[in-house]
Amino acid sequence: MNDPLTLPEVARQAIAVFRRAALADSDAAISVGWAPGRMNIIGEHTDYNDGFVLPAAIHRLVALAGTPADEPFATLYSANHQAWARVPLGDDVAFAGEQVPLWARYVQATWRQLAMLGSVPTSAGFKAAIVGDVPLGGGLSSSAALEVATAMFAQSLGGRALPPLDVARACQRAEQAGADVAVGIMDQAASCLGRPHSAMLLDCRALTFTYVPIPEDAEWIVFDTGAPHTLATSGYNSRRSECEAAVAHLAPVLAHETPGRQIHALRDITLADLTQHSALLDDVLLQRARHVVSENMRTLAAAEALQKCDLAMVGMYLNQSHASLRDDYEVSCFELDAAVDVALAAPGTFGARMMGAGFGGSIIALVRPESSAKLCERLVSEYPRRTGRNGALVPCDITGEAGIQAASWRA
Repeated sequence: MNDPLTLPEVARQAIAVFRRAALADSDAAISVGWAPGRMNIIGEHTDYNDGFVLPAAIHRLVALAGTPADEPFATLYSANHQAWARVPLGDDVAFAGEQVPLWARYVQATWRQLAMLGSVPTSAGFKAAIVGDVPLGGGLSSSAALEVATAMFAQSLGGRALPPLDVARACQRAEQAGADVAVGIMDQAASCLGRPHSAMLLDCRALTFTYVPIPEDAEWIVFDTGAPHTLATSGYNSRRSECEAAVAHLAPVLAHETPGRQIHALRDITLADLTQHSALLDDVLLQRARHVVSENMRTLAAAEALQKCDLAMVGMYLNQSHASLRDDYEVSCFELDAAVDVALAAPGTFGARMMGAGFGGSIIALVRPESSAKLCERLVSEYPRRTGRNGALVPCDITGEAGIQAASWRA
């Protein structure tokens, strides 16, 4: 792909930034890879419990543009952070520690995971500029987009192409290593496998998926509350530990009741199980388990309702999801609740909920197209009055490609 006009705007910007940063000669062939962020319609905190999720890839991207280097290092410039980093890539060099910014550790960790799979180019290292328009800390998975974009950039430099789900798994491991957060696979899978105008119903255990078309009369509004969420400093890991503890308490009893029944995760437990054996769990573990079990049910039901174009039903599941995340999983916050309340009070809104890991970030609302402008006006005006924060609307078109592209371009 040699015509820059055929590249996404973010990819073109990355090429321009790379040249301005004097990382390459003016006549050097520059390779570029990119990947989308995602919005998650429903299915929150279910992926690491082997459950179901319903994300959609959005038009917002992260791109890496650069050239190979003859040394085992990545020399990186982030336009978003306006910062440089230089990180070692070889296994014989210690992993970059806290002295290296998190965004650079994501790139480093992804490259090392790909190297283990034999899918990096023969060059020892690379130089690259990073540009993205996925909001940072907004719950739209900028980190997964960066990781998958790094994998596509490696491919654009000559690395062996991998099946999309292998890329997703490698990028998931990279985030776990780079940020020390036990993330599930939803974000990376959505970035790798997005399809225009469709959501993806993903079984996070079997890693099978089906595409669910988005009805034309469904409009999705994403609103960033301005309350930042950072997975590494949130209660994300503690929530995962609580889910595992609930399974550890329940599994022996359920397996004894039904010989041969396999209980590996909350995916394998029903609401009836929780009701019958609630005494085995303390209040906190019961709440965590109840959210995950019910969220799996809501996700499957919402996907079916979306296929039937029953937007009122989808909205009901969104509302139930938010209440469960707020009350049982306890990952919402004052700002998220306020934004959801404002959205639900607007005429024409089918439903709304917090989106992402929580503790800040964004909400997603489903609204009639003819009512979207009024909803946006209310969020922009009413939310600051309630919270003292200035949130921001984040336009998110569901136009992610089926898989991620990589390209080379020469001036």
